[in-house]
Amino acid sequence: MKFYQKGFTLIEMVIAITILGIVGGLAALIIDRTVDGYDATARRGKLHSGVRLAIDRIAREARHALPNSVCTYNGTNCNNTADRVYFLKTTEGGEYQTLSGNYAGGNSRAALPITPATATNFDVLSANSLNASANDWVVLYNTNNTAIYNTTNKRKQISSITTKDVDGIGAANDIAVINFAGATSFPGHSPSRRFQIIQNNATLFYLDGTDLYRATSTFAAPNTPINEQILLQNVSSLNFSYIAGTQQRASVLRIDLTLTIKNESIHIIHEVHIQNAA
Repeated sequence: MKFYQKGFTLIEMVIAITILGIVGGLAALIIDRTVDGYDATARRGKLHSGVRLAIDRIAREARHALPNSVCTYNGTNCNNTADRVYFLKTTEGGEYQTLSGNYAGGNSRAALPITPATATNFDVLSANSLNASANDWVVLYNTNNTAIYNTTNKRKQISSITTKDVDGIGAANDIAVINFAGATSFPGHSPSRRFQIIQNNATLFYLDGTDLYRATSTFAAPNTPINEQILLQNVSSLNFSYIAGTQQRASVLRIDLTLTIKNESIHIIHEVHIQNAA
């Protein structure tokens, strides 16, 4: 009786190794592509998140820009580049007194002083308290972004804010009074008889290399950053442009931004509507 020992032939082993190699290569390719896809998705998520936060910050602040104070490369009287924008941000606003005489409580009315009249204060009709303090500025009917930065013709600095009794029956209906350090006046009325309050600085957004910054700046040098903070990195292009509005139509700040990380790019165009009524 003969016994035969069974096993793999060399050809069978070569075929098995080849098949295993093919299967292993395909598995590695699938895993590699899955990992690459996950990394790409993560990068795109990071891009979207970073851009959205930066755009939202710019838009949120620009919506509070003082009418006709936004300055980009294509703005009237602006000397700027496309990758930066500055403006004055309002913190408060209200309606001012235009009448003389006395209130029911006996106190005299203090009308906002219009040239040639002068005064050291005026009454605020729309509120008994204001989000404002000493050294902030009152702005009346700003129509261009030259005088508002370079002169005090359209802005007057506040020395203090007090209250006034208008009905003689308690503090509930008191009104706010804005005081100045000395006699002052404004060149003309606002069509809506309203004023705005701005702080003692400008707001500046600008690109330096591939980094987007947010900074404050001065009235005299609004294009020169102070106290800057980085807002977004890896910005490959940035363009701010401005379309002026009217009393009846909002102005528009257009933000055109591209962010790039490891050959992954995202391009966003966002328009911010800024109320132009002064």
